[in-house]
Amino acid sequence: MAQNMISDERIMQEVYDAIVHTTGVDRDAITPDSSLVDDLGVLSLDFLDVNFRLEQVFGVKMARNFVLEHVEELFGEGVAIDENNDVTEKGVEVLRMRLTEAADDLEPGTPVDELPALVTPRTLSAAVKDIFGLLPEKSPAGADWKTDEGTRIVCSETGKPAVLPSGDEVVQNWLTSLQEEKQIF
Repeated sequence: MAQNMISDERIMQEVYDAIVHTTGVDRDAITPDSSLVDDLGVLSLDFLDVNFRLEQVFGVKMARNFVLEHVEELFGEGVAIDENNDVTEKGVEVLRMRLTEAADDLEPGTPVDELPALVTPRTLSAAVKDIFGLLPEKSPAGADWKTDEGTRIVCSETGKPAVLPSGDEVVQNWLTSLQEEKQIF
C-alpha cells in the first residue's frame, strides 16, 4: 500500500536534517539533487551516520548494500560489475531505472568507486518512501495506522511500530519483479 501519512516534504526535510547534523553543511547549500559526495563533501563514514539518523527518525532500516551488489548477488557475478570493478551496460540500465535522473549521465565502464556521487537527498528520500510503500493496509491488530511524532508509523490501537521490510529487501524485491516483468537479467 502506498502510504501518505508522512508527506514527501517531511521526508525530504528529515533527509536534509540528517545531512546537516552529520556534516555541518549549511542547509541552504543543499538541494534535492545535490550530490552528497561532489557537492556536499560527504565522506563514506558520513553515509553510515546519515542512514542511521534516517533509521532513527523513521523507524526503518535503510539498505546496507548498493543496488548493484544486489544484482550481483541475485543474478551472478559480472552482470552489473565487470572484472575491472566497472559498471556494465546492464548495471547502468538498472541504475537509470532505480535512480532515474541521478544516473542520466552514467556510462558503462564507470568505476564503481564513483557511484556514491550519484546519491542525492532525492535518492535518499526515495529510498525511505520505497520502504513506506510496502506498508500493509492494516496493522497486525487489524487497525489503521497513524504517525507517532509525524515520522514513525504505528498501530492506531496498540501503538506498536509498523514492521517494514529493510531497504535491502525492498531492492531485492524490486530487482526480482524487474526480472519477471521485463526479463532483463
